[in-house]
Amino acid sequence: MINAIANYAAALSGNNAPAAKVPAKNSSAPAALADKVEISDAGLNALTVAQNSDEPKLSAKAQKFLDGLREKYGDYNFTVSSSPDAAQVAGSSKDYAVIFTPEEIERMADDDDYAQKVMGQVGGAVDMLKNISERDLGEDVRFAQLAVSFDDEGNTKLFAQLEKISAEQRERLEDARQRAEENSDAEPVEILFKPADIEAATEEELLAKIFGIDWDGIAEEIFTI
Repeated sequence: MINAIANYAAALSGNNAPAAKVPAKNSSAPAALADKVEISDAGLNALTVAQNSDEPKLSAKAQKFLDGLREKYGDYNFTVSSSPDAAQVAGSSKDYAVIFTPEEIERMADDDDYAQKVMGQVGGAVDMLKNISERDLGEDVRFAQLAVSFDDEGNTKLFAQLEKISAEQRERLEDARQRAEENSDAEPVEILFKPADIEAATEEELLAKIFGIDWDGIAEEIFTI
C-alpha cells in the first residue's frame, strides 16, 4: 500500500479544504523543507513540471499526445524528463508515476503502432509496481511513490520513494489533517519521518535495495502540515 506524507497534504487541497503547507521542492531534501509555500495539489503538480520536467520542450504534436495519455490513463502521473529520478514525482497525488524522455514521447506521437507497443509495456510495468506496493516493508515503513521510466532506446528504470514514520507521528499527521479540514487557521504541526529514494533496473534489484535499507543510518526530517 502506498501511503505518502505528501498524499496526506494533497488531500487537504480538495473538497474546499485549506491548502496544505508542503515543500516547494523535493520533499526528501532537508533544505527544501525550510522553504514552504501555500500551494494546492494542482499547483504542486504544475510546480513539479516547471522545476523538474522537460515537458515545455515538447512539440505541439507530442504535447497533445501526452495530454491524451493523461486523459486516458487518469490513474498515472506522467512526467517528461531527459534525466529521470524519483525526485521528479515527489508529492504526486497519484500512486504510480510513468516517466518518459522527450524523445520517447515525440516518437510515440509520430508512430501509433510504436505508441501501442510502449503503452503495453507501461501496463505491465505498472502491474509490477502494484505487486511491489503490496509487499510488507516492515514496521512503520510505507511507499511514498513508485515510478517507472522509459527512454527511446527501450531502457527502463524503476524508482521507489519510501518513508518511515512511527505510529505516533502518523497519528499526529492524521489529527493535523482533520484539524486543518475543520479550521483553516489551525496551528502548523511538525511531523518527523525518514525518507529513502531507490532506483534499479529490475524488480529483483529494486526489492533487494529496498529490503537492504539501513533505516538507523538515515536522519529524521521534518514535514510541516
